[in-house]
Order: sequence, then C-alpha cells, then structure tokens
Amino acid sequence: MHPRRSLLFLFLSIIVFGTSINASAQDRDPRFTVESSYDVVLQVVIGGDEKSGSRLPDNLGGVAKQLKNNYQFADYRLANTYVGRIANGGNFEFKSVSNIFGKPMDSETPSFLEWNLGGLRAGPNASGKNDIMLQVFRFGARIPIRTGSFREEGGKQLPIINYEAIGLSSGRVTLSENTPTLLGSLSLPTSENSMFLVLTLRPA
Repeated sequence: MHPRRSLLFLFLSIIVFGTSINASAQDRDPRFTVESSYDVVLQVVIGGDEKSGSRLPDNLGGVAKQLKNNYQFADYRLANTYVGRIANGGNFEFKSVSNIFGKPMDSETPSFLEWNLGGLRAGPNASGKNDIMLQVFRFGARIPIRTGSFREEGGKQLPIINYEAIGLSSGRVTLSENTPTLLGSLSLPTSENSMFLVLTLRPA
C-alpha cells in the first residue's frame, strides 16, 4: 500500500475508534443524563360583557380571581387550549389557523395564530419547589377585519378585508411549576373584548 494511503487509513481509523470510545463513555457516565421534559399548556381566555353561559375550568380559579380584581368584564370564557412538550433547555414553536372568537370559522377569512417559547430552565427555589425561567415568550395573531365593501360587475356586494396583527412578547419570565400563570392581555380589534394568555408548565 502507498505510504500516504496507509497514513490516511490509520488517521481515519483513530478518529472512528476515538468517537466510539467517547460515545461508550457517555453511556456509562452517570453524569450524562437526559433532560427532563415539561408539558406546555397555553390557555386563551376571553373577557367580555356578553354572557356566554360557560365557566372557566377549575384549574383557572386563581387566574379568574386575579382577572376579576383587575378588570370589569361581566364574563370570562375559555376560548382555546394549546398543548405541546419541551425539554429543559429547549424551545417550542406553534403556528396554526385559529378560532379565537369561538364562532364558526370562515374559511375565506380565517385568523392565524403563532406562539413560541425558548430557553426553558428549571431549578429549585428557596422553598425547595421548582421554578421555571423562560428566556423568551412570544404570542402573535393576525385577525381579519372588515374595512369596507365594493360591488363586483355582477352587482354583488363584497367585503374588503384587512388583517390586523396583535401580539405580546416577554423576556426572562419566571413561573412556578404546575401553576397557571397570567402572562398578559391583548385588546381584540373587532370588539370591546380582551384576550388573556395563561401558561402552565408541568412535569411530563
């Protein structure tokens, strides 16, 4: 075999062998552990003056009290719940067509929703319970709004629809593990209602 080819073969063999030893050592190393995971639950609550006849879930009792102490809406209802999973140190992103207002969805003018969180870190607080810190949390929605109308050639009146963007962004948010936490509120451009974002992170 040519001397250069022999050296190249030897060099590659050393790299492969070293990688195998390192992987094997990690498997045996008790310090090499898989990060724990968390279920992510984002609940969207709508506050308004029209009675919906529904009540908030029991797990939102503390949040409901907080809302009623700070806002004057006659009614609060759960618009939707979104669920995901994230590992300690990970990131999560969600995008979807959404029915924010709880009405039949118009296929021609849907609402679009996206939210994400990243840099999750969990650790014990002074009382020994886990607190969870997020480096970033972002929520955004694009909502169709009728701004006018026009008449087509056949005489039919058609609406003019524009999309309004609303959103919320927070950095370095701390939550208690397994506790619904109110992250913020957004006014809805098509009504006098407001949207409230409640996030819960619980061990998976």
